Amino acid sequence: MYGIRHLRLSLCRLVKDIIFVDLYYFDTLTSHVSFEFRCCRCTHRFLRLIMALTDRLAACKRLAELYKDDLRSSLPLMKTLSSLGDDAFLTLHDGWEAYIDSPVEKAFVEMTLSGMSVGPGPSSRMTSEAMLQDIQENVKLTQKEVVLTHEKVDLTHEKVNLTQQQVNLTQQQVNLTQQQVNLTQQQVNLTQQQVSFLAKLVVDEFTYTTGKISGSHQDQDFKKQLQMYYGHQHGNQQEPSQLSCMLLDVLLPKSLVVGTHIFKRCWRGKMKLILGLPDINDPRNGLLLCKGLQHALDDSRICFAYDNHEGEQKFILELLDRNLQNTTVWEYMQENNLTKYKLEQFGEGERKVALLSTFGQLKGKSLTFSNGKHPFKRCLAFHAKQAVRRAHEEGWLPDNWEPMASLTYASEEAKERLGTWLDMVRDAPAPISESSIKDDED
Repeated sequence: MYGIRHLRLSLCRLVKDIIFVDLYYFDTLTSHVSFEFRCCRCTHRFLRLIMALTDRLAACKRLAELYKDDLRSSLPLMKTLSSLGDDAFLTLHDGWEAYIDSPVEKAFVEMTLSGMSVGPGPSSRMTSEAMLQDIQENVKLTQKEVVLTHEKVDLTHEKVNLTQQQVNLTQQQVNLTQQQVNLTQQQVNLTQQQVSFLAKLVVDEFTYTTGKISGSHQDQDFKKQLQMYYGHQHGNQQEPSQLSCMLLDVLLPKSLVVGTHIFKRCWRGKMKLILGLPDINDPRNGLLLCKGLQHALDDSRICFAYDNHEGEQKFILELLDRNLQNTTVWEYMQENNLTKYKLEQFGEGERKVALLSTFGQLKGKSLTFSNGKHPFKRCLAFHAKQAVRRAHEEGWLPDNWEPMASLTYASEEAKERLGTWLDMVRDAPAPISESSIKDDED
């Protein structure tokens, strides 16, 4: 047996000496030979085997090639390989030939050399059968691990598929929800359009224009109530046919001074709903003004802002139509056919001066109350809000216009009610009871 092995080694050395190439150059050579020769797998493998490990030097080169990227691990193995006895090397050679160029070649060499001690003799080798058995066991263990890994991969694929199905289902639910949201948004938009349309109708209904002025006998009765409430019931003792205008603060013929409803009489059915007030003819819902000022008030050309400076309550005139800046009260009455008097009939006194006051001059002037009583602030606030709204629509006021004083003035309950109706244009809250209406705190 030893002679056969020795003869095979000698033949290998002879082949190598003849072609003068090592393993690396032999591989290069075989890559250029004929197609038939390269396709002959058995011949190719036989030549690699007999040329790879012809002697200890070739084995060292092969080992260096296997560990060319791991010099630290190759050094002790190279030392062991160089120091092996002939018997130990032959044992290594036989096993190595079986695994050369296989996936387990490196593992075989490392396990075999690690299990050999330096030096000749029986103690310097492990049996090929034991090493082969170890390798086979490792291969079987690796195969089991591969099978287990495949099972885990299959399970992972199943989980991925299940997750993808869940994602698809969730996406369908999201799409359905989005469709519902879009449908709801369309319904909301439609509702908003309907609300805006209805709101526009409601706002237009409560717009202050000259068409809302009433000249019935009931207004004469209301004028008498105002005279009594504000202390003007006897007029002037020397001139009983005259009556004072609350803004001009001069005595004028009674026919030139009218009692005007702040919240117009034609809206009386909505007064309790909007303002929480029960009686349209409540004297606190009216003012005594000369015809020119009353007409301008009812036509949204002027309004009254509220100023409470140092505890003194004032209602200040705001001019909403800038075209009236240089127009006198007298000229305004003549243009709108509000008087049959002639200016000369008023002499040269304060009455004529007052009637010749321009609206620009009256801007900022406050109403006068001889007995300290004043109208409902919520009524004047409602008028001011609606008048300013119309003034903006008509282009009488610039967009950046600011009033001299507050246009929203009333009790907290009245502010909430007016804000709900004017700003949100929705139904006002339930009317308050009459007992909650305070004379001086509304």
